[in-house]
Amino acid sequence: FSEMRDIYRYDQIKADTAVYAVIGDPIAHSHSPLIHNAAFQAIDMNAVYLPMRIRTEHLEAFLQDAPRMGICGLSITIPHKEAVAKLLKQVDRVIVGTGAANTLIFSPTGMVGYNTDSRAAIDSLAMRLPEGEESLEGKTVLILGAGGAAKAVAFSLRNRGADVVISSRTQERAQKLTEQLDCRAVSWKSRHGIDCSILINCTPVGMHPNVDSTPFDRHYLKPSMTVLDTVYNPENTLLIKDARSQGCVTVTGTEMFVRQAALQFRLFSGVEPPEDIMRETLRRSVGAVNV
Repeated sequence: FSEMRDIYRYDQIKADTAVYAVIGDPIAHSHSPLIHNAAFQAIDMNAVYLPMRIRTEHLEAFLQDAPRMGICGLSITIPHKEAVAKLLKQVDRVIVGTGAANTLIFSPTGMVGYNTDSRAAIDSLAMRLPEGEESLEGKTVLILGAGGAAKAVAFSLRNRGADVVISSRTQERAQKLTEQLDCRAVSWKSRHGIDCSILINCTPVGMHPNVDSTPFDRHYLKPSMTVLDTVYNPENTLLIKDARSQGCVTVTGTEMFVRQAALQFRLFSGVEPPEDIMRETLRRSVGAVNV
């Protein structure tokens, strides 16, 4: 209990404490409470961030009740990103384009939705692209997966002129996404045949505890490629290790996860987030899990 108390700051909750949460099903694996609570503590903000397991059949009722429970904002994770988006009337342009939300603010005028996955992915990529090649115009990007994160990433890449190719283990979802965003789809078996300059894994393949799995065979990785893996636990997934061994530029899921959380924190609190503390907190936690 003492560990849970420290993570969720139970002993610091007061009548006027602002409550935020991450909702999903399952939710116990989420590291969001760790880094948000570390950030709140670092800036001495009277706020707490909790994990809440919400089943799909209870989602709409929960969102209606949340403001009455004193909840100010939510992070949205699997499997609720698309379902939440359908319930919103006030949304940002990424949600309009993708139908997926990962952030929700309860305002006096109602629920307002945002998607921070999109900007986080683009910023993470821009940070690591070779000098002089920062533009995504005309670059072929292969995205593995067709879920909420894949939608957000693909949307921003298409808006920046990239040639986006989607490959998912569920072909129907990939095809639906390509029609929505006017990009291409290939079957999962054909993914290695795409000559891409950027590879982005938006599937859970390689996530702890299945650390010996990878969504892309190392023999098809080329030194000219930039590889982003959205999996952050472990940070150095097998895909990232293979990409480094092949001379690729790599971007880990830790960078994207912290960036999207920092954007959420800014929306929640209205102040600049202590990103270095959030990043170090995540790395310590993930490292401890995988020792």
